[in-house]
Amino acid sequence: MNFILIQIIGGIGFILLTMSYYKEEKKSILFMQIMAYIMFTIHYFLLSGISGAICNLIGLFALTMIYIFEKYNLKNKQIFVLIFILLLIIINIMTYQNVFSIFPTIASIIVIISFLMDNEDFIRGIGIVSAICWLIYAVVYHSYISIIFQAFTLAGVFTASLKSILSNAGNKIS
Repeated sequence: MNFILIQIIGGIGFILLTMSYYKEEKKSILFMQIMAYIMFTIHYFLLSGISGAICNLIGLFALTMIYIFEKYNLKNKQIFVLIFILLLIIINIMTYQNVFSIFPTIASIIVIISFLMDNEDFIRGIGIVSAICWLIYAVVYHSYISIIFQAFTLAGVFTASLKSILSNAGNKIS
């Protein structure tokens, strides 16, 4: 497949991810990130970044389950989160290529854990750590669009976090 098309698919994912952090509600953040994970899975699969593709696929299923739990106010989502985390760890061990293949696993685990929290600011903070892990992986696997957009994602998440902090500070003063 055309290398440029592969980079465009990744770019769409990063645009969706960055936009997700500007959403006010947890359900909206989740939905946008589900769409982003679809694009990331395809992107890394086409680049032969097996760990990245697998982590995105598992992350996609985990976020979808968490979204369903949130939407229908279901309980016990912690069990599903634990299953996905264990699955990520087992698959990372099985597909281990080098030390850099650990970074998508770390990023995926912390993102999945963050959605057990009800604090949107915490979710945004996790986005910063996750973006750094994916940036390292993107450099190693030559995902040039990912390198560019991870930088934008870091800036976007940082800006959204700052906006939320300032907004919350303003609400407390009022």
